[in-house]
Amino acid sequence: MRVFYRLLILIFALTFFFEEAAVQANPVYRLSFPQCVRMALENNNQILATEHDIDLSQAKRREASPRSIPIIKYEHKVAPVPRDIDNLADSFFSGDISVMNNFKMEVGSVLTTFGKIKTAQELADIGIHASWFTRDKTTNETIFKIYQIYNGIILARELLDLGAKAKDTLHGKIEEMKKEKVVDQIGILKLKLVLFEIERKVEEAKKKEALAIAALKLLLGLEDDVDLNIRSFDLIPVAYELRPLKEYIELARVNRPEYQLLNAGIQAKEKKIRLEELNYVPNLGVGGFVDVARAPGITGEEDEDNFTNPFNFTKAGVGFQLKGEFDYVKTSSKVKQAEADLLKTVYDKRAAIRGLELEIQQSYLEIESSRSLMMKAGEEKKAARQMVFLTKSNIEIGLGEKKDYYDALQSYLIFQGRELESIYNYNVAVFDLKKKTGILGREYGKE
Repeated sequence: MRVFYRLLILIFALTFFFEEAAVQANPVYRLSFPQCVRMALENNNQILATEHDIDLSQAKRREASPRSIPIIKYEHKVAPVPRDIDNLADSFFSGDISVMNNFKMEVGSVLTTFGKIKTAQELADIGIHASWFTRDKTTNETIFKIYQIYNGIILARELLDLGAKAKDTLHGKIEEMKKEKVVDQIGILKLKLVLFEIERKVEEAKKKEALAIAALKLLLGLEDDVDLNIRSFDLIPVAYELRPLKEYIELARVNRPEYQLLNAGIQAKEKKIRLEELNYVPNLGVGGFVDVARAPGITGEEDEDNFTNPFNFTKAGVGFQLKGEFDYVKTSSKVKQAEADLLKTVYDKRAAIRGLELEIQQSYLEIESSRSLMMKAGEEKKAARQMVFLTKSNIEIGLGEKKDYYDALQSYLIFQGRELESIYNYNVAVFDLKKKTGILGREYGKE
């Protein structure tokens, strides 16, 4: 009996262990929309790539180092050399050789570049800011995609629920009709056709739901084998008060990263012109060197002279250097090219701003249109529901035709689905306008 209890305890322990291992191997996530956003900010590959782009820009900024940091060059050589420097060839080929060690170090630092380093640092700072704007742009777009997919999953599940209720209703109605004294075969066939269409829509909704879950995993940086689901809720219109279009354009100019990137592009081109103009002026630096060589056993008349002995010497020096290249044709040509590039960028910016404002206007009109269609869909659903009630009542009192009831029932199912789709389109349109004004990252992203 004692052995039996031990085996039982062992079985329970192993079962618990394997269940825990399975949980660790396949994590389960049930996430709300804000939780999805937070996970994407930590794991989304595109967002992480932009953060490394920021690191790259900061490294380039450090490359334009302050002039106080010296540059050190060094080298060490080891080579066989002839001992007799009066008869170099005979001594070397006869095997009368020594080993020379030569160490050389140079230290230099820039005193001034007359504005080149400062301008390069300012250009690098613009690059860092542009990298941050790119990150904000990617964050803004990712949050919108998550919202679109998240609500798409809710829509698919609402349609699946609607389809399941419709199928139950139609199955029940078909069974009722089969039990009647006079079986209406044509009416049953019509209901079956409606049922087949609903089943087709249900399969489409299931496929879209599965694809949306897979897309959501991709945006959140999760593996395919992770068990992911959303904290689903009813699909209802978001509460949103639409303000004048001009306010959204002004808001976008302040917050949308695309506007900031265009401004950064102009600033970078201006700094590039300044850098090209500074090629006319030289650089001033200070430096020193030490060059030491030692080879034991060297003989000859020049052995005592450090400046003429090629294998035993000690040299050192310090001084200033003024270095530059005045090539008027080349430098002026580069300046002209940079100025032309700036003008091109200015015109490109103007066109891009018009395009951005057009996008905002389009999103604004889409909200108005989708809101109108949503309200219309709600009214259509109410009218269809009333039609179902009236046609059914007429049949019960012997005044109506079953054909009218079947048509009304089918219309009601269609308008229910249409209302759900209109709510989804309206909600997405609202978030699209938020994306176009650049405020999604501020509302849901990192501060």
